[in-house]
Amino acid sequence: MQLQGHILGTRKLANFTLISGTYASNQVLPPHTHEHAYVSVALQGAYREECGPNSWNCVLGGTIFHVAGENHSNRFSPRGARLLILEVGSALLKQLREQGLEPDRQNAVISPFCMHLALRLEQAVALADPLSGLFAEGLGMELLAETLHIARKNQPHPDWLARVKEEIQDRFREPLALSELAGSVDVHPVYLARAFRKRYGCSIGNMIRSLRAEAAYYDLMHSDAPIAEIAVRTGFTDQSHLGRVLKRHAGVSPGQVRKMHH
Repeated sequence: MQLQGHILGTRKLANFTLISGTYASNQVLPPHTHEHAYVSVALQGAYREECGPNSWNCVLGGTIFHVAGENHSNRFSPRGARLLILEVGSALLKQLREQGLEPDRQNAVISPFCMHLALRLEQAVALADPLSGLFAEGLGMELLAETLHIARKNQPHPDWLARVKEEIQDRFREPLALSELAGSVDVHPVYLARAFRKRYGCSIGNMIRSLRAEAAYYDLMHSDAPIAEIAVRTGFTDQSHLGRVLKRHAGVSPGQVRKMHH
């Protein structure tokens, strides 16, 4: 995507491209189009968007799904703006259409939850490890579902959610993909990401990260294996990756865990 603001960072995922960017005070973008569909979320400042007969005033949490090729213009406030852009892959949109959904028109919402998801996605832009990629992929699916009002109309707690959780618990040390987990129970990844959080109160990426941290913590307490070896066998990229996650998860470093219990 050609962003007409200042790009802070980008990251390519399996089904999305994340772009974090800022726009100047009173900046005006004349009518223009984008090659790919995308979701934009206002994280700071405000702007007005016009698309044909429709117009929106986007303040904090203002979220818009943009159709590929649509013609729109923007005028930013005196404060400028900071946006998170979630560019959506064409293969994912094709899957949604095949499942009876038609993401072929612009849709706008103002949602604190969309802003929460976008802030987490913005944090993932600067990271490069595989686990943060899975985590960001799930957040992207949730943001797309929230923006398009996608909901699975079946029983509140379908059996396939329990099967996905069991598979995660069995295979959390492996490099799992959201599309693989969704395919194992024959649902769309967008449905899975949203339903999983609704059922278990966390994203799939969060659950995997917690299971890996707990497994590493246990190994650090009960074995004398090198920390780097424990990191790899519990699903982390390397020792420093384990250290960062364990610090966030338990408030201690791998070395501190070992000292406390040996």
